[in-house]
Amino acid sequence: MMNIMKETPFYKYTANGNDFILVDEANFKWSKEEIEDICQRQFGVGADGVIVFGKSPDADATMRIFNSDGREAEMCGNGLRSLVHYLYDFVQKKDSYRIKTMNDAFTVTRKDDRFFIDMSVMKDVGLYDLSTFKEFPKSYFINTGVPHLCFLVEDVKKINIQQVAPFYRHHPLFPKGTNVNFIQVMSGENQTAYVRTFERGVEDETFSCGTGVTASAHALHSFLGWRGNIKILNLGGEHLVELTDRVMFSGTEKFIFKGEK
Repeated sequence: MMNIMKETPFYKYTANGNDFILVDEANFKWSKEEIEDICQRQFGVGADGVIVFGKSPDADATMRIFNSDGREAEMCGNGLRSLVHYLYDFVQKKDSYRIKTMNDAFTVTRKDDRFFIDMSVMKDVGLYDLSTFKEFPKSYFINTGVPHLCFLVEDVKKINIQQVAPFYRHHPLFPKGTNVNFIQVMSGENQTAYVRTFERGVEDETFSCGTGVTASAHALHSFLGWRGNIKILNLGGEHLVELTDRVMFSGTEKFIFKGEK
């Protein structure tokens, strides 16, 4: 691995198991290859991505997200929560933050000791004809900051996600590729589902994906009419999506460590 630690301070955070390396843009000099190296788990720090934060004249911060393949993505819900938790821990404790990303500005509020992102911006619903995808009973596409294809399945844990998901992730129907979510209803009465997500850019299943959790809640509303409080479970734990006139997404975040110069 390239020796980049000696000159670049960073912070390691996890949000429901979706882990990130946070770097101030003033110190960010890493190439695509260096991002891949530092995200590599056996020989690097290990992370699903790198969050680069900076100053903004009309927001609390800017955020850029680079996936572990070194390529920049438009948005990351868990990464955004991790960044806000960093701002709360080390910069200024507030009840509300506004963060600018590549494709939009997001408001994050703190209540009941949790951070909720307003994820109400949704794009591209119904943009693609999914009728050719017949392997699963129901399918849904939405962009909740990044593109997501969602499938309703009977037993999500039986799916060989590394075998099945890449076909859809790279399908020519999606010119920029797509994340792929597999959703199993656990309790219709309690509006609880289990979701597994194969993430574009990570090219593997992640413990959690914030935009994927939000996309799955929208899919469950489309499939089954769910509304209000929707609980999404995955490898990283429990998430809450409040789906009303606004869409609010929350989970858990944790500061892991700081790397010094």
